[in-house]
Amino acid sequence: MSLIPSLVQTAEAAFIAGLNDRQMHRVMDEHLVPSALPGQDGSTRLFARLGAAFARFYYDTEGVLVASARRQVLEELTLRVADLPDPAEVMALHSLPRDVSWRVFRTGVDIDVGPFVAQAFVRAREVDDADALVSVDPEVMGGAPCFTGTRVPIDTVLASLDRGIGKAELRESFQFLTDTHLSAARVYATVHPRRGRPRPLSEMNPLMKPLSSRVVRPART
Repeated sequence: MSLIPSLVQTAEAAFIAGLNDRQMHRVMDEHLVPSALPGQDGSTRLFARLGAAFARFYYDTEGVLVASARRQVLEELTLRVADLPDPAEVMALHSLPRDVSWRVFRTGVDIDVGPFVAQAFVRAREVDDADALVSVDPEVMGGAPCFTGTRVPIDTVLASLDRGIGKAELRESFQFLTDTHLSAARVYATVHPRRGRPRPLSEMNPLMKPLSSRVVRPART
């Protein structure tokens, strides 16, 4: 079996880790996780999803373990994963075999990385669910991410929510929308950031217009 996992970009790794992009860049710059977990494609930095879990462990235990001890723990666990029948599946957080121990003992201290891996596994599933509910097709809406099977861009719906248009109003125009779709849109937009201003919802549905464009300012005292 291949040891090489599928790698994800910084934004997705940061989401899975529950960290920010800057912290993930530091992971690579300072070699905070084993070398088998990050990678690079040209100028694009990439991470195995397991590397995101390990990054969170590294940051969260900063006040408990010295840096060398944290690195040793992560090196031992990476070697442990490498000995599995399909290490790439685990490094990509596609599966977590029950017989894998995420505990390491150092000088009488029991260090359990399992909770960090489990949390990252849940967040990775959120990404997978979002990727299933959102798709990109160059022939549909110019390649903008849309809810799968529709021509409704997620950016338009999210921008409408951010402007104060309620879920009920959105569902009057897009009856397929569920809370699961909206959550998936948020996750997808986070892990696949895009530039540019989304089309206003009023362009897609002329019947849905804001009640007022007046800006309300607080009175001067």
